[in-house]
Amino acid sequence: MAIRSAEINVMVTCATKVARALTRDFGEIEQLQTSRAGSAEFTERAFNYGTSVLKEILAKARPDRDVLLAGVTNPLLDKTSELWIANPICGRANFSHGIRHFAVTVAHVREQETLATVIYDSVHDDLYWAEKGIGAYKNDRRIRVSERRRVEDMMIGNYEVTDNDPCVHQARSTLAQHTDGVRVLGSIALDLAYVAAGCLDGFWSLSAVPSDCASGTLLVQEAGGFASGMSGTSKPTEGTGILAANGRLHAMLGALLRQAQSPPSGR
Repeated sequence: MAIRSAEINVMVTCATKVARALTRDFGEIEQLQTSRAGSAEFTERAFNYGTSVLKEILAKARPDRDVLLAGVTNPLLDKTSELWIANPICGRANFSHGIRHFAVTVAHVREQETLATVIYDSVHDDLYWAEKGIGAYKNDRRIRVSERRRVEDMMIGNYEVTDNDPCVHQARSTLAQHTDGVRVLGSIALDLAYVAAGCLDGFWSLSAVPSDCASGTLLVQEAGGFASGMSGTSKPTEGTGILAANGRLHAMLGALLRQAQSPPSGR
């Protein structure tokens, strides 16, 4: 049985407390899908409550660290700072529409590097967690990225801030033609957890900011995978975009995405 550190235990306590309230509000939202205003109100209330709980527990546990909310505050991470990055509802649009694919996330980051992470999928009671050098786990079971070696066998995840960008359409079209399929599930952290657990073979986002990537990056790396910026060499916590897969497929996936973004050659 995996032994969790004191740091992970603080993060788990925080995530599960937020999740209890989310589960209650999500049950209400599932009954309010005919009322746009009603579900939006519950989502906003759940997000605000989750934010207050995250800040309260994390600040009390480590008063010397700031708390950065993923996807809400400044997306750039200071190279010298040590902080928490948290999101009460990663997959907020899914939550609002009664779709059961969202998670609470907490990450401990120092100098743009994630040292510990928790991603809690409360709907399925799946707790993904990892610490640098310790490994990646789903509940108390060690997880590993998939061992698929052929691009045509890959199932790939994707998430973008907007679906209207022609670059997004081109990338999805190219990957769909060369792989076993592209899935847009709606939660960056949970999608990366699926990569770490071998459910998805890879994931990319052209628009993800560093604070969105902090939780999932370490999980993939500790599960034996590679996570980088879209260039293939930079860290996901240093710029915009993320690319994650196992070691063999990471380079192939990156090559396909660069091909998709290249302008057509003229005569």
